[in-house]
Amino acid sequence: MSATPPTPPTSSPAPGAAAGTNASGPHHRRHHWATGVAVVVGLLVGGVAICEWMGWPFLRRPLENLLSQKLERSVSFDGSGETRWTLRFIGGIRLRTDSLQISGPSWSTMGPMLVAQDARLALRYSDLLDLRHGQPLRVKALEAGDLALRIERDVEGRASWQFGRQPDSATQVRERPRFDGVRFDLLEVRQGSASVDDKIQRLSLLAKFALRESWDLPPPDQALLDRADIQFGRDSDGASAPSGRTAAASSAAPRVPLVAASAPAGFTGSARLGSGAASGAAQGQGQGQGDLPRGMVATAEGHFRDMPIKASLRTGSALPWLSSDPNAPAVPVTLRGGIGNARLSFDGEVRDLLVSQGLTGRYEIAGPSLAAVGEPLGVTLPTTPPFAMKGTLKRDGSRWATVVQSATIGKSKLHGHFEFDKPPTEKAKLTGELLGRELWLADLGPSIGVPTDRKERVSTKANRVLPDKQFDLPSLRAMDADVAVNLDRFESGTALLQAAQPLRGRIVLQDGVLDIRDIDARVARGQFAGRIKLDGRQPTALWEVRLRVTGVHLEQWLQAKRDAGKPPYVTGLMGGRISLDGRGRSTADLLATADGRMVLYWTQGTVSHLIVEAAGLDVAQALGVLIRGDKDLPVQCGIADLKVKDGRVTPQPMVVDTRDSLVRVDGDISLATERMALRAKVEPKDFSPLTLRTPIKVEGTLSDPDIGVEKAPLLRKVVPAAVLGVAVAPLAALIPLVDLGEDPDDQSKVALSECNAAFAGAAKRRPGS
Repeated sequence: MSATPPTPPTSSPAPGAAAGTNASGPHHRRHHWATGVAVVVGLLVGGVAICEWMGWPFLRRPLENLLSQKLERSVSFDGSGETRWTLRFIGGIRLRTDSLQISGPSWSTMGPMLVAQDARLALRYSDLLDLRHGQPLRVKALEAGDLALRIERDVEGRASWQFGRQPDSATQVRERPRFDGVRFDLLEVRQGSASVDDKIQRLSLLAKFALRESWDLPPPDQALLDRADIQFGRDSDGASAPSGRTAAASSAAPRVPLVAASAPAGFTGSARLGSGAASGAAQGQGQGQGDLPRGMVATAEGHFRDMPIKASLRTGSALPWLSSDPNAPAVPVTLRGGIGNARLSFDGEVRDLLVSQGLTGRYEIAGPSLAAVGEPLGVTLPTTPPFAMKGTLKRDGSRWATVVQSATIGKSKLHGHFEFDKPPTEKAKLTGELLGRELWLADLGPSIGVPTDRKERVSTKANRVLPDKQFDLPSLRAMDADVAVNLDRFESGTALLQAAQPLRGRIVLQDGVLDIRDIDARVARGQFAGRIKLDGRQPTALWEVRLRVTGVHLEQWLQAKRDAGKPPYVTGLMGGRISLDGRGRSTADLLATADGRMVLYWTQGTVSHLIVEAAGLDVAQALGVLIRGDKDLPVQCGIADLKVKDGRVTPQPMVVDTRDSLVRVDGDISLATERMALRAKVEPKDFSPLTLRTPIKVEGTLSDPDIGVEKAPLLRKVVPAAVLGVAVAPLAALIPLVDLGEDPDDQSKVALSECNAAFAGAAKRRPGS
């Protein structure tokens, strides 16, 4: 039996060998993964580093598209040539470009809304995260070497500065623009320009500016602002037109040129920023943060409501104007400018410029007429001689308030306080109180068409006296007003009449109706009271005058000078009523169509004996008066009952009864043609051998009266007393029929009673009675 060969022994693996082989697989995989991650991270870091170093140029077009989509405007970083464009993300977002252009809205006709050269933008990530919580966008820095803005608003209220979809025109006026809520840590424009075309405000201007703003910079040195010299005018080919305090500016300060892309040919502007400003910005050189003062300097020239406008502006930090907080601090502002021929200066503060446009400060303004100043503001003011005024001004939304500390208008010295409110959907209204030391009628004359100088008076149509300049009736319908008037003195402009001291009243303008009511003029211890109304709602104005005169002492009111020691020419009390209505578009028209009645009386008076005798051509007695001296002649009564119909004034009657004579006037005056045909006759009550009882005629025109003796046979030197009685009696019978209408005052009742008694006595003195 054969033997089975033995099986060779199997070798056993070394302890831990199998375990080592199994463990090396996962480790190798992790190593490769880590290596791959490191490579990817390295590539990313390297790529980011390279892109950061290169400035991420491939993001230029996507960023343009993104901004264009968000703003709904075309945004471009393309310049005229090779354009530098860099974007950085490390440490925040930083963008720098040689050119940035944002187009205007589709309806715009002005081209790009914004063109910036050498611009830099810096944002912090933390500030971007705050946007999720409704916080305003905070910009670390925004700088531009040159910035050109084209700002416009059309007649429908669409504005180029509002981005995105616009609200309805009925609501967009009160809504805050989309870019509101931006805060800048640093905002700098070394040279900028802005073309403005606002169809709603009828504003068209070109502005040049330079600014440097930062919340961290200290306020500007006021001394530096005071040295700022802002010039605005033409180049060497045209006449210069400086604006601002150029004479006081330091000539050594460098000047930063301000050039606008759309500036008119031959136009130049510059801002002299003081001893700290460098001119390198104009030459493309960089500037340090200390080169420009904090704030803004600007100039502007253009037209506002068809009137030329020119202005220069200096401010403190304007950053609060861009804040979404309505309680942001106010911005100090210094403004110098002109509208038309008016000059304006303002020193104060402006807040919330985007919406409420509030301001407070002090102002000085001067010009050729108040009307010229009121027109651009939409305020109806009277046409006046040249004026100058100063005071304080405050605005809050649609409400303006001013305290006029002093106003010189011609020879008038006035002051007062006023409020003007112009809501967007309501008619504007002016309220307040006009005060003053003195007001001269001549200074208000231009507003009713009265010529103010000799040339104007000579050139008046056909040498007419009554003003024929047409009223500006549309201006009466442009606003409402309620202004109290309290004047210490009102001068008529003639040395023959005493001034009213004081003059009170109230001017109410409502829906085109001007009502000067509650007139209370104290004159010579008497009073003129009543109202004057002008209804301008129709193309032809309606005029109404209701005045009452009481207790006026003629010896004080009439200022005719006499030699020392001699009595006044006329004394006594005057009173009466005036009630007239008319229609037309000028003062001359109103009087030419006037209907109504004027009744005046004169009692308790005296008149110069010489005047009466001379008026009656009583030569003998007049010579006697001259030799022995004038004496007062008592006046029993005087009555003028004047009927007015279609501008024709007819005495019915007009009589003065003295101790010696009875003076009666008949005829008429036409206010339409300004021609007179009056006859005055003096009937002596005593005998004089040289009395020429021939009536005196007053003919001609108001501008050229002709006074003479009636060309008729002279009456006999001696007239039977019966003739005198016949002449006097009918007049005496007429006087008691005169009344003052409804509700006469007590003094008028007494005066008429005295007149009735006087003329009744004259009738009884008739011979044979």
